[in-house]
Amino acid sequence: MDNKKGVKVVWGITGSGYLIKESIDLMKDLQEKYSIDFTVILSIQGAVVVRMYRQWLYLKETIKNVQVEKTPNNPFLAGPLQTGEYKMLIICPLSANSVAKIAYGIADTLITNCVAQTIKGGVPVYLNPSDQENKPIETYRPSGEKLILKIREIELENIGRLKKMDGIILFSDLIEIKKIIVSQLESD
Repeated sequence: MDNKKGVKVVWGITGSGYLIKESIDLMKDLQEKYSIDFTVILSIQGAVVVRMYRQWLYLKETIKNVQVEKTPNNPFLAGPLQTGEYKMLIICPLSANSVAKIAYGIADTLITNCVAQTIKGGVPVYLNPSDQENKPIETYRPSGEKLILKIREIELENIGRLKKMDGIILFSDLIEIKKIIVSQLESD
């Protein structure tokens, strides 16, 4: 397949331990196969969780442009996202806290501000909330020990709000987002 060069994508990570290593693995694979230029942005809590799960070094070795939130507009990515400098915005994992903020239009963090401004500019926003279905999810603690989490009704209500929002596409697993990314690259 003809590799696309110079395609810029922002991948955001919030404060959820769900699929962190797997997300980095996918970015690494896509970079190698399609020469995607990923910029990874981390919420303040996203950076905490990536370190807690011992994935900080792996992330920094894999992605050359990793930026941690200082304020909702620093690093300044909302403008470049809004104007289409980037092909898409992907947030994975997306914590229940960030889901609630996005669902109610609160843009007071780097991630939630980028989502709001990207939607306003008509650039696709792809979200993978860790709490999407009315069944417990299996994840892992930083120690590697299995953890089963019950999903609350309020989280499902917020997911329902996201599903109704223009400009937001939810995905449920990394295979699905990989297909979406590859499809976008092939359509150029």
